[in-house]
Amino acid sequence: MLKFLFIPVLICFIINMPIGYALGVASMAFVILNGLPVGQWVLVPQRIAMSINSFPLLAIPYFMVAGAVMEMGGVSRRIINLASAIVGHIKGGIASAAIISCAIFAAISGSTPATAAAIGSITIPEMVKRKYPADYSSAVVASSACLGVIIPPSITMVIFATTCNVSVGKTLIGGILPGIVLAAMLCVTNYFFCRKAGYETEPKQNGREVWLAFKDAVWALLMPVIILGGIMSGIFTPTESAAVAIFYGLIIGFFVYKELKLKDLVPLFYKAALNSAMIMLLIGCSGPFGWIMTSNKVPQIVANAILGISTNYYVIYGMVLVLFLILGTFMETASIIMLTVPILYPIMVAIGADMIHFAVVGVIALAIGMATPPVGISLFATCPIGKVTMGQISSKVWPFLIVMILGLFLFMFVPQITLLIPNLFMP
Repeated sequence: MLKFLFIPVLICFIINMPIGYALGVASMAFVILNGLPVGQWVLVPQRIAMSINSFPLLAIPYFMVAGAVMEMGGVSRRIINLASAIVGHIKGGIASAAIISCAIFAAISGSTPATAAAIGSITIPEMVKRKYPADYSSAVVASSACLGVIIPPSITMVIFATTCNVSVGKTLIGGILPGIVLAAMLCVTNYFFCRKAGYETEPKQNGREVWLAFKDAVWALLMPVIILGGIMSGIFTPTESAAVAIFYGLIIGFFVYKELKLKDLVPLFYKAALNSAMIMLLIGCSGPFGWIMTSNKVPQIVANAILGISTNYYVIYGMVLVLFLILGTFMETASIIMLTVPILYPIMVAIGADMIHFAVVGVIALAIGMATPPVGISLFATCPIGKVTMGQISSKVWPFLIVMILGLFLFMFVPQITLLIPNLFMP
């Protein structure tokens, strides 16, 4: 029976049909080819509607709008100026400033492509101007932009958490410490490479200049404080925090920084609506696909097969993360979550994994895939800015990928790094 599900979806992939449509077509083909009565065909649209009828998923379009508002409101430039004022005088300082800026902007946008575009469009030309190679400059931003889906708010975290049926709030704040650790590891890696290459440094800025940069960026820095503080204190839910972020972003964009104009709202909302619709279509069409697999006990079959290889906790956990890393090299993140997590969920439950921990490290593994050739979305976002080819940036990004993979397995072996803040603030 399952051949009527997997053969159609494989054909759709071969003809390059978008994965959301492919899942919907395969689900409908299964219902028709298995000879189910016409009256039961309505199960497919019903399951699509049920999949997206979720309050936590409202956070996705809200965070999309919030990120777009902050991107167009002059936030990214002020964050970069502050980061450069603090670390610009250190060897490789402008590149470290790009990494730190990506980490800060990640706490605003919740999106890797948005982080890569907003930070890269300013920092990559600046690094090239200071005689950094364009491919290295692009690689630094591409790898650090992955923090966009690790540090909350994160659209990918929301999707993963809802798919696993775990607390969205705990999953979101679980990414705080891992994101900070990864940013520090990337800065250290950059320092040694820049020291070896002898790249230029910025003049050290005095306390007054640092204070002025901080004063200019303080309104932007308050946004993640409001979002995370509200979630951790229980004042509002992650979905409500996204709505608050939009309201706050509009205020500072229009009235504080005054770089956001009324004419910007139409393209801003159009872009956010388009991206949100693409994600919701994928989530919706994955509903009937997952329901069919569950009804035919596919997750149990896969779980038994994997558990037949080994019953060791770390071996199985490592295999799952390697699977995510491999899939991330040629598939889009949300697609991987919707296709694999319903199957892997019972396996992780069977080995006794903490599902908040699994959601966070799973997202980190998928985030690394965003900067991994051949189809890393972060690479595609930075290549045009740096005017480099995929081959050029791929040759420079591997040290950062290795460091992030080491960080990934550190988080797997030491779950306290991930679970400390959720357990402390949301026990």
